[in-house]
Amino acid sequence: MTKSINLIFGCHAHQPVGNFDFVFEQAYHKAYRPFLYVLEQFPDVRVTLHFTGPLFDWFSLHAPEFLERLGVLVQAGQVEIMGGGYYEPLLCAIPERDAQRQIARMQSFCERHFGVVPRGMWLTERVWEPHLPRVLAASGVEYAALDDEHFLCSGLQRDDMYGYYMTEDTGHGLKIFPILEKLRYLVPFHQVEKTIDHLRELATEDGERCAVLHDDYEKFGVWPGTHRSVYTEGWLEAFFQALTDNREWLHCLTYEQYLSWAPSQGRTYITCASYDEMMTWALPTQMQRELTHARKELECFPELDRKASRFMRGGFWRSFLAKYEEANNIQKRMLRVSERLARLLSKHPDDERLMKAEERLHQGQCNCAYWHGVFGGLYLNHLRTALYEKLIAADEIMDRVEGKSDAYVSFEAVDFDADGALECILENAHLALFFNPADGGTLFEFDYKTNPFNFGNVLTRRDEVYHDQLRAGKAAVGEQAQGDLSIHEMVKAKEADLDKLLVYDPYRRVSFRDHFIMDTATVDTLWSGTEPELGNFVTAPYRSENGADWVAFNAGGTVNLPPTVQARVNKRIDLAPGMSHFEVRYDVSVDEALPLGVMFGFEFVFNLLAGDAPDRYYHSEDHDMRRARLCSRGVLSEVSHIAARDDWQHLELALRFSQPARVYRFPIDTVSQSEDGQERVHQGCVLLPCWPVSCETGQQFSVTIQVAAASTEG
Repeated sequence: MTKSINLIFGCHAHQPVGNFDFVFEQAYHKAYRPFLYVLEQFPDVRVTLHFTGPLFDWFSLHAPEFLERLGVLVQAGQVEIMGGGYYEPLLCAIPERDAQRQIARMQSFCERHFGVVPRGMWLTERVWEPHLPRVLAASGVEYAALDDEHFLCSGLQRDDMYGYYMTEDTGHGLKIFPILEKLRYLVPFHQVEKTIDHLRELATEDGERCAVLHDDYEKFGVWPGTHRSVYTEGWLEAFFQALTDNREWLHCLTYEQYLSWAPSQGRTYITCASYDEMMTWALPTQMQRELTHARKELECFPELDRKASRFMRGGFWRSFLAKYEEANNIQKRMLRVSERLARLLSKHPDDERLMKAEERLHQGQCNCAYWHGVFGGLYLNHLRTALYEKLIAADEIMDRVEGKSDAYVSFEAVDFDADGALECILENAHLALFFNPADGGTLFEFDYKTNPFNFGNVLTRRDEVYHDQLRAGKAAVGEQAQGDLSIHEMVKAKEADLDKLLVYDPYRRVSFRDHFIMDTATVDTLWSGTEPELGNFVTAPYRSENGADWVAFNAGGTVNLPPTVQARVNKRIDLAPGMSHFEVRYDVSVDEALPLGVMFGFEFVFNLLAGDAPDRYYHSEDHDMRRARLCSRGVLSEVSHIAARDDWQHLELALRFSQPARVYRFPIDTVSQSEDGQERVHQGCVLLPCWPVSCETGQQFSVTIQVAAASTEG
């Protein structure tokens, strides 16, 4: 009897909310469209395709003919459409009510455009938690696909990976398929014959086995070097031809077709997991290094490696929320919007404005900027910006639904970031200010509602494992993908001397972090973090008090000079009704006179997305700055006004000081990994205004700062 096997071949296509339109355009022309056109030439090849909501939105506006051609293939039975959360959320990171609404949004779109309601669901980044069967079953989802890694680390053997299993939560069942890692790494980086030969090795006489290959659509044209190999050199055509030529023993099916006759392999339960790389990336940096080194050491003992490697795994997705405070900030901001929307929908279920707010919330749940791995993700400031834009816009809609007038101001003390301590939120019709008393009384989010934008969206400079390659001089500048290397194996840098940017911050880069430094400080020592800190206020816990339209923070500490001097810092923030500016008053006092040369200052940290663009620049009423770009380093004396302007987004942020200040300025740039190699990414800017504080005993230094946000359009 001839041996045979079933093959499910699927592709998952995604572009994140907030990605540049030219990226959508390039991906469409390099991968999405040519793949479909090649597929049309091979009617015996059946595939399962999943497109996320941002792509469906883009196709609807820019390429409706693509949706029409896709619909023809769906109706012909050659393509099965797989569902998912519309805006590609991580289901473990959002409330269940939102997960079900996102799935329903996708089901509705597919029914309208293709005449079918998807039975299956693509799980974002294959991030799995054990409660998901209940969530998916409640949404009418019948099956999902996970990596074989999920099954292996949950107790199954490699020979158990060729079919589907039943799993459940509180009796709510779900069919789950293992995606084979071996096939993911073969396709499309190796010759077609290697994939066919591997499938032939897996074939059995009863022909009941099913091998699942389901991976990123972007591998077929967008990933470095793949457009040439897949289309110009004809890899995809050769692959589809091979599937056609071998169809007597290699049966190309969709999930739905296989489920129509194949029984389950049994019941199993999957632990919290994702694909292996994701679980490794989720670990703290040093633990990630240790795991990587341990795996390399284990490879020196092949027999032990074969037996033990499956038990060496990383963390799970939620660890990113502990690893990156900025990821946690976005997620908790999203949860705050979701809770507010749920309350309003319970009171006004038919209000169309809330449907628009829900769409903005769902867009703000797009996963990409919530984590970081081989792609930029969290490190891409335009992706973070897009999420904040959607969430702030949703809040602004809900302000109108609640009838909040221009005259309102509110204060709330709440554990915003779920760390067990209270944060302070001061808000009016135009601004929302989020403060952390426990971390120096700092401003960690600065939302401008008029033109939805978070000025405080800055990423702290951190050590990452891939920085080791730069330090070791192993990254080749400009080298293209070659041969059989996958995206996980390439070591490239997009510019020279990136290792000089490997500067790490000892604290989160947020505003109103207080410093005592010497007047000999330079902008370079401040940028590099080598300037000695004289005080202990930088990350000290501040006590808070508030009124209806103000919040104040105060802390006692020391200025560590010979001798050590006791000091106290008080800062009060006032937000008036209807204003798009707020005032901060600092009062600094000491128990003994400070010597000459000591300065007090604070960091003001902001992000206008680009550092080296001519339409992003500083200006001052006191100095001719000649439109100094935001990436510039410098220092100005006798400054009473300084502003940063963004002519592209039509935004301006201005600071006015009641006493002239010395102002240092420098950019925050990170080095991050991307699909094209390691690259510099602008994360924001630091302004550090300082004043001499050689106070006599019992005297007090005071200064008032006005911080104003403005929309410059029109």
